Amino acid sequence: MKPAALIALNFVREHRWPVMILFAWIVLAALAVGAINRHNLIPDDVAFYVQEQAVYIAVFSAFLAADAIHNERKSRRLLLVLSKAVSRREYLFSVTLGACGMAFAYTLAFGLCTLWLTQRAMVSSAPVLPLMLLVVAGATTAATVALFFSTFLNPYAATALTLVLFTGPGAIQVQQHAWSAWLPGLPVMVDVLHFGFFHGWSFRWYVPVIALVESAVFWWLAVLVFERRDIAVPVE
Repeated sequence: MKPAALIALNFVREHRWPVMILFAWIVLAALAVGAINRHNLIPDDVAFYVQEQAVYIAVFSAFLAADAIHNERKSRRLLLVLSKAVSRREYLFSVTLGACGMAFAYTLAFGLCTLWLTQRAMVSSAPVLPLMLLVVAGATTAATVALFFSTFLNPYAATALTLVLFTGPGAIQVQQHAWSAWLPGLPVMVDVLHFGFFHGWSFRWYVPVIALVESAVFWWLAVLVFERRDIAVPVE
């Protein structure tokens, strides 16, 4: 477990500047929403902030996870890591751990900012914790799906395909069918985009559970593919 934790910490350290940029964006966007509407902040402004930041966190988590293998192969560091009695499965677990840790930190900052905005808008803060669970689950799913695609695609294609997988079914209205709850990311995206304080929004507890199950499945698929890849071939 210690090697996995060290690799995960190194993953976070290498992406420290993108991480800080997103943290700054989460906080500055909340300050902008709260300051611009200082005397008449309405619930719809808070709901828009929630939806916007949830999408950013998921996309950012996907891109960071998709970028990990490519960068490590490009620098040849991956060969060094795997030569130190670290299995490929442990390496992918470390990347997932790092990406999920960052997603949790983003969501914590997002939750604190949302609590502040709900107080300023004088609306209930009760939905904030369920929203945080949805965002963490969605970001985790996005990271594992992108990680799976990155085992055989470049990071940009992996991220793009992840976004298509998340948003494509919503564009053709398949969420009207019961089986759509098992499409990766779709139920989380639907719940977040339908969020509102006065529109009868309710938290569906099974949505984050399904998202975490899907994350485990895609992580396992990534392991199956990655264990059969030739990582000695240099990449551009």
